[in-house]
Amino acid sequence: MGTDAASVPERVRWAVDVLAPQPGERVLDIGSGTGASVGLLLERLAATDATGRPPVVAIDRSATAVARIRERVADAAASVEVVLTPLATLDASLGPFDAAFGVNVNVFWTSAAVAELRALAAAVRPGGRLLIAYGIGPVPLADAGHLDGVEAAIRATPWFSVTDRLAAEHGSGILAERTAAPVAG
Repeated sequence: MGTDAASVPERVRWAVDVLAPQPGERVLDIGSGTGASVGLLLERLAATDATGRPPVVAIDRSATAVARIRERVADAAASVEVVLTPLATLDASLGPFDAAFGVNVNVFWTSAAVAELRALAAAVRPGGRLLIAYGIGPVPLADAGHLDGVEAAIRATPWFSVTDRLAAEHGSGILAERTAAPVAG
């Protein structure tokens, strides 16, 4: 699947660069929307992981978005699993993931996101990366205010440890690492 450079927002390119997915990893794309990030991920990842599972799982809570993603990735369908689900009810058996990320997923700064972080903790392997990124376009750092809420939500759980607070021209974000803390219902 080739990536149409004009159709991928700079904030999405920036987030994928920060996440730095490596061949052999599995990545969860949270709130994938149009699926613009999927092509970028597939350019960096192997066709399948060691167990033969797709390296990318793209989720969205919108049936319209899921249909758009499936259409966009039709030629790479064997390398991408697209799932209609809210993050809070993510099926942990879709993992384990080495990394997970979302761009402009507002639940992390508009709420404590406990159910969402619990679901992520159940699906991301200990030591795995989580990037919650925001970007509104070419206005440098205009979205940096979102980070306080995101960082507070992540720090309030035992499942992730904040490793970096990022700010760049095309986005800002919180990078965290999955701890070994168990996930209880």
